[in-house]
Amino acid sequence: MNLVYVLSITGKPLMPTNRCGKVKWLLRTKKAKIVQHKPFTIQLTYESTEFTQPLTLGIDVGSNNIGLSVVRSSGTPVLLAELETRTKQVTDLMSTRLLHRRARRRHRREKRKRRAIKSGTVFTKKEYLIIGCEKVITCKLIKPGKIKFQNRKRTDKWFTPTCNHLLQTHINFIKKISVILPITKVVVEYVNFDTHKLSNPDVKGVQYQDGRMKGNTNAQEYVLCRDKHTCKMCKKTTEKLHVHHVIWRTNGGSDLPENLLTLCEKCHLKVHKNEKFNTKIVELFKGVKKQFIHSIILNSIMPKFYSWLEVSFKEVSKVYGYETKNKRREFNLPKDHWMDAYLVSIGNLKPAEISIDPFQFKQFRRHNRANIKRQEDRKYYIGKKKVAVNRNKRAGQIFDSLKDLVKKEGEQILNQLTVKPATRPKRSTKPFGMGDVVKYKGKRYVVKGCMGNYLGFVGQNKYNHLMNKSQLIIKNQGIVCI
Repeated sequence: MNLVYVLSITGKPLMPTNRCGKVKWLLRTKKAKIVQHKPFTIQLTYESTEFTQPLTLGIDVGSNNIGLSVVRSSGTPVLLAELETRTKQVTDLMSTRLLHRRARRRHRREKRKRRAIKSGTVFTKKEYLIIGCEKVITCKLIKPGKIKFQNRKRTDKWFTPTCNHLLQTHINFIKKISVILPITKVVVEYVNFDTHKLSNPDVKGVQYQDGRMKGNTNAQEYVLCRDKHTCKMCKKTTEKLHVHHVIWRTNGGSDLPENLLTLCEKCHLKVHKNEKFNTKIVELFKGVKKQFIHSIILNSIMPKFYSWLEVSFKEVSKVYGYETKNKRREFNLPKDHWMDAYLVSIGNLKPAEISIDPFQFKQFRRHNRANIKRQEDRKYYIGKKKVAVNRNKRAGQIFDSLKDLVKKEGEQILNQLTVKPATRPKRSTKPFGMGDVVKYKGKRYVVKGCMGNYLGFVGQNKYNHLMNKSQLIIKNQGIVCI
């Protein structure tokens, strides 16, 4: 059973009620209107008193999941909620943006080179001192422009996109709950992780200064010394040596020495071109993925988050994780984010019987500003037959490129080719998007995606709901109760 949340005629949050009969009468007589269905909230359409009781908000901060609990002064909960965030998606999207940016700049350079060759204005191999560079650099074909990154400076308030997004997610989630409940006090579980102690529980005192890499400039130097300046695969010591990530950083590999390996230049080149060789290295040396990344993110956002709470609410206090853990063990309670938030909010009170169900929220991406989702390949035809794709092979391309075709058939084949340039199709517009709340066959669902003319709903595996039989209730609001 859940409560009905009530707003006054002016939009001020009032105390929730469990008098469902009274709520039905108010709606039937049009003395109230429905604001949202989940959590079910009504707004009165007549003047009423605006008396409220003290309510305490408990917050269990997290990277992937956030727990919230609102309780009365007696410890009885009036709302329990848990939010699944988009932290990992933000990190992946930033990596994707980096790849597209690099590809775009490379295409511009190649275009300038082709134009210079065609117009006969190429430079021979020369050395230039570019403004912004400390050393003279060697250039061919085109003279590079002024280095731009010297003018791009970060302010002291700069936050990584992942940290900034998570901080804003916590703030938005609390604002969403504050709209329907009159919160007077906030208690937050303040986290401050000691990452050194997490990796080595026995560390203490001066041992914090005497790490394993003491005496080495960086991790690369430490790994080379550890491996005795010897390639771990071919055992050569005379070749040029590189430090390689066993689990690649693109796959979430860590920068810790446990994930680093000394390889000669030939073996390093081979591992990036031969998948079987790379698999062999992973099996032999067992790399590790990034550790404590969520702890580091939470350590970064906590000071700013706590400052925002102090500005936004009159009474703010903090508890620590070990207190919540001890209380959960004492009363033999399950480990859930909403449960931790409840234990945070009740303070020294004994946990009351929980008669309401926790709400599950999920965060969806609201704004996809990339109008162009992909770039089609350039195609070469003889008549109606496709004979080549792209000037040079892209990563993972099986079909012959123009370069491969010329090697096989000779340059005379170029006169027979017709070219279909690379196209950049616009993003298709759909009437529904991820996070939209729809009505389908009389029931409420949250859209998780579209496939053709069919919709997929959160909590279901198949995309088998016809789009034209679905009715939009609310557009994606970012944080959606599912």
